Amino acid sequence: MKKETTYRSIVIDDDDLSRLILERHIQATPSLELVKSFSSSREGLAWLLNNDGVDILFLDVEMPEMSGLELLRTLPKKPHTILITSHKDFAIQAFELQVSDYLLKPVDFTRFTQAVLNTTKKLEASSTITSVQPDELFVKVDNKIIKVNLQNIAFIEARGDYVVINTDTKKHIVYTTMSAIDQKLPVDQFMRIHRSFIINLKRIELIEDDSVFMQDKYIPIGGSYQSKFYGRINKL
Repeated sequence: MKKETTYRSIVIDDDDLSRLILERHIQATPSLELVKSFSSSREGLAWLLNNDGVDILFLDVEMPEMSGLELLRTLPKKPHTILITSHKDFAIQAFELQVSDYLLKPVDFTRFTQAVLNTTKKLEASSTITSVQPDELFVKVDNKIIKVNLQNIAFIEARGDYVVINTDTKKHIVYTTMSAIDQKLPVDQFMRIHRSFIINLKRIELIEDDSVFMQDKYIPIGGSYQSKFYGRINKL
């Protein structure tokens, strides 16, 4: 039997009752995993800017510190978003921001389920799109630009303001962020399994105790990344 895909979701809503309803709806939906829930738009934005891998964002429009629309415009990489609001007046702006759906408070479970199904269909469609992927990556190391063969990369590790690209023969220290380098890697070969690690899925030697082993090193699979990771690999 094919394992159902689980989509990582977060809620940002300063309305306590609305947030509680959304949390309960998500927990009652097998295809969704509630990763985080925030009552503050600024806290939610800060988390999103430092964490990847969110599939669906449930976002309240009317919040005092920063509106949901302002938050969405600030994000450089936007997850599929379902807006939550008490008014219908934001429909045009929601359309302009290409949100997946638009729910009115109080959100009933039937309408919530419909919005989730519409959004997961879009996620599934985007995951089936294939493109020609490069087999090499050019990175700037000191004052040189070095070509790195993607097949030779075992894993990439975050080190403060730098990332360390671990290949078969060398370690390249590059001044960049994990998010920036993750976007340049082919998704069918590389995956972020921890806020500090991106791995080459083809180089995994074994998996043990929620860690992957490669190049004589055990690399932890972060709790918020586990469901997506185990959904990706082929298990006997």
